[in-house]
Amino acid sequence: MPSALRYRPRFFRFVLFGFMAMAVGVLAVLSVEARREMRLFQEDPVDNIHWNLTQLELDLVLLLSAAELALQQEEPPLDKLRKRYDLFYSRIEMVRSGAMFERLDLEATIRALTARLDGFLQRTTPLIDGSDASLRAALPALVEDVQALRLDMRSMLIRAVAQYATESDQHRGELARLLRQIAATSAALLTLLVALLTSVLYLNRQAERKTDEALRMSSRLRATVATALDGVIVAGLDGRVLDFNEAAERIFGFSRDEAIGQVLERLIIPARHVAGHNAGMAQMRDTGRKKVVDAGRIQITAKRKSGEEFPVEMSITSDSGPDGMIFIAFLRDISEPVANERALLAARDKALAAEQAKTDFLAVMSHEMRTPLNGVIAALEIVGRKAIDPSQAKFVRLAQSSAKQLLRHVNDVLDISKVEAGHLALSESTFELAPLLTSLADVLRPLAAQKATEIELEIGPDLPLVRGDSFRLGQIVQNLLSNAVKFTDGGKVVLKAIVQPEGAGMAVLDLSVTDSGIGIAPEDLERIFEDFVMLDPSYGRTDAGTGLGLAISRRLAEAMGGRIGAESEIGKGSRFWLRLPMQTAEQAAPAPAEPARAVVQDSTDTPALDLLVVEDNATNRVVMEEMLRLLGHRATLATDGGEGVTEARAHRYDAILMDISMPVMDGMTATGLIRAEGLSKDSWIVAVTAHTMPEELAKFRGAGMDDCLTKPMSIRDLARTLATITANRLSPPPAAPAPAPAPAVLDAGRIEELRQALGAEGMQRTVAQFLRNTDATMDRLRSAAPSPAEAQALCHELAGVAAMVGAAQLHRHFAGLEARLRTGDASAIAAAQADTDRLWAEAAAALGDLAEA
Repeated sequence: MPSALRYRPRFFRFVLFGFMAMAVGVLAVLSVEARREMRLFQEDPVDNIHWNLTQLELDLVLLLSAAELALQQEEPPLDKLRKRYDLFYSRIEMVRSGAMFERLDLEATIRALTARLDGFLQRTTPLIDGSDASLRAALPALVEDVQALRLDMRSMLIRAVAQYATESDQHRGELARLLRQIAATSAALLTLLVALLTSVLYLNRQAERKTDEALRMSSRLRATVATALDGVIVAGLDGRVLDFNEAAERIFGFSRDEAIGQVLERLIIPARHVAGHNAGMAQMRDTGRKKVVDAGRIQITAKRKSGEEFPVEMSITSDSGPDGMIFIAFLRDISEPVANERALLAARDKALAAEQAKTDFLAVMSHEMRTPLNGVIAALEIVGRKAIDPSQAKFVRLAQSSAKQLLRHVNDVLDISKVEAGHLALSESTFELAPLLTSLADVLRPLAAQKATEIELEIGPDLPLVRGDSFRLGQIVQNLLSNAVKFTDGGKVVLKAIVQPEGAGMAVLDLSVTDSGIGIAPEDLERIFEDFVMLDPSYGRTDAGTGLGLAISRRLAEAMGGRIGAESEIGKGSRFWLRLPMQTAEQAAPAPAEPARAVVQDSTDTPALDLLVVEDNATNRVVMEEMLRLLGHRATLATDGGEGVTEARAHRYDAILMDISMPVMDGMTATGLIRAEGLSKDSWIVAVTAHTMPEELAKFRGAGMDDCLTKPMSIRDLARTLATITANRLSPPPAAPAPAPAPAVLDAGRIEELRQALGAEGMQRTVAQFLRNTDATMDRLRSAAPSPAEAQALCHELAGVAAMVGAAQLHRHFAGLEARLRTGDASAIAAAQADTDRLWAEAAAALGDLAEA
């Protein structure tokens, strides 16, 4: 029988006896109070105040009669008068000494009466006790005094009797109240006792029924445990098995008879887990703490009779048994699910690896394709600049068009790989929407005119200045417009854009491109945004493409927090829409009169420069050399990074065009070594690369490069970069060889960018934090403890933070040290210690002055 059912009748009997004892106590208290009140009423006749006060008044009347009678006689006998006075005097003493007045709270009233009587006695007693002659002489005054006393005493007696009557009524009311409480309490207690007796009888019947039900449930539970699919093992606090169901027999291989009485550690616990199991059982016995009991489902390793170990899922609960605490464990063999899970994880990892391999392959192939494309496009541009006949020029233009189309496809694939790899970085700038959208439409107007299609713009008035990634927005709009033009013949394409304010500093760009083209079937409206989907994939399709434009547009829109979609009807045209949240910006402040860093937009009129080209691809070397020759510059060629370092150390070049991916030594390592020492350590270094990931471009700058040219590049791109170098870095060449001009300690352009972004106070805080942190890092670098690997990491860290705050000279120094350490030059730190301290002191002083200013 369950313990709760076993002890419930006993509990109710205890409650019943408690209520009975309390009832007896309440009745006893009320009975004592009632007896006290009744005793007061019983004592009143013995010392009845009404009778005594009436007798006192009667004695006074008789004394007055005797005094008046004696006054009427000439020689009256005075013995009778004296006798009446003595009786009156005795009555006064009786009234004065009686305790009834105190008991009935009449003491205050009687005190006034006795005070009046005392005054009378004090005046009269000497006359009564004196001679007859003096008494006869005082009879008139005595009669008057007694009459006055009678009137006063009469009034006082009336008040005393009235107060006594009131007190008596109160006592009778109190007695009646007590008797009513006794009756009510007795009735309530009798009712309660009857209710309790009824409840006890009912609960006893309920307990009997629950006991029978518990017995039936216990029987069913034993049957359930015996037939359960999960193993059930019951053990005591000593770890010995008390029960072992059939499922446990199947799981572990022991029969029930074999298992009962055995300790778990010898039965199902693997040898390597026995110590932990015993420690847990000991903790439960000593402290009562149960680590895994009632902790839900856990997964452990168990052991079969054969010694085979296998995974089980287990949950444990506890209960009280006849001999103390018991533990019930429910176990399930999960060997098959675990094996399936491992297979799924392996398949997932394999799929992820395949996806990553695909992404890496696309990225590598895009890079490898851009490198030869650079040679093709540049070579065609060089040929196109030479005097050739019209038929040759026609084929050159065709080749250039095909190369540019191939470049667009490569760029699309590269964008997909960026998004898939999570490397898509969005830039942020302030720009105007109307000029951007107008320029995108203008670019496609010639193509639309070839198809007799008109492009119209419906741009809302007063479009605000916005902040965002104008390049990626332009990429989306260009894809939508080019698709609309591609599938519309002799119709119209409408680009519509409005900006709706949405909260402080925010707005939503609602943009749509509507065409009157062939339309799209409803079932294809979602498919067109998937990778490589072309609605006409046949060999005979009339419109070229890779099927990536819309897929890239959707990814870009989602990356910028927006949405893109389409609506269409076959034969009537399509409408593609874009909703994009954007920040609104105030009107940009006028640019400084003298910018810290000039950027030349388009110029080929630059002084002749002495340039070093480091490029492993023979085609690209030839093409770049020819491009530079056409622009009027001198070029020295190096076939790999090592050769480039040797050339740069031996000769001062105005600028170095450095490829990144090269055998023997890559471009970043070569840049670091060039920055460390040599005649060209302060020259402008430009990365010429097909790597276009934002983090890769940042890495190139962190290695000490000043600018980047992305392959494939045109003569215009190369000329613009060289013009920028001339505007920012070079002075007129000296008449005779002279030491290279000392580089600026700080990058004025970077300092100005920080000042505008952070403000004066933010700039001061940033510089102060840089000086504190860098000083601590320098101390670590100066110590003898850092290993070469740690020293290289510290140099990398110092180069990065120096570039961040605009300490250009310090950045180049540490980038060079990092490059030397990467090549195994363990003495680089010690050899450059003096330069390190000097450059750090110069940078700290310059930044300190800047912060104060």
